[in-house]
Amino acid sequence: MNAVALQRQLQYRLAQLGGVGTLGLVMALVAVLGWFTLIRAGEKELVTSHKKLGSLQQQVQSKSSLPISSALNHEEQLTVFYKSFPAGDRVPDALKRIYRAADKQELMLETGEYAWLQTGSERLARYRITLPVKGTFKQVLTFMDMVLKDNTTLALENAAFKRDKVDDAAVEAKLVFVVFVDTQP
Repeated sequence: MNAVALQRQLQYRLAQLGGVGTLGLVMALVAVLGWFTLIRAGEKELVTSHKKLGSLQQQVQSKSSLPISSALNHEEQLTVFYKSFPAGDRVPDALKRIYRAADKQELMLETGEYAWLQTGSERLARYRITLPVKGTFKQVLTFMDMVLKDNTTLALENAAFKRDKVDDAAVEAKLVFVVFVDTQP
């Protein structure tokens, strides 16, 4: 059947339906498309909810696996506290998560300053990461949020924002993160 014959057949069938029938057919098609759209949105929301549930279950398991702090003496509490920090050789993992967050926000991290900060008597050492970032304000804020959520032993030490003109979409930010690590794992 060619296109012309198909078009004539369709016109004939629509003429048989009349105006009300055609309107009903269109409404039925819109309802079916809307239903599929809502189902897809619901499936995405369900997947997101399952991920959140898994994350919360992991948090509950990790918290319930810790000894009850009131039953611990001071030395044991300190041991539990220090065990929550990664060893110094785990810093590259934190850097990978930072770069992954930048990729997700489509931010380029071209340069950076890295410094190991430790005094002789402190058990916790700090690894300072200074990153110049350029993007929209929303991209930079989302990046900062992702980095802090993905790295529980990382802190934002400083954030400085600069915009050349008031109406510029892009901002230049200098972000200083600190990763805390245990020097005696």
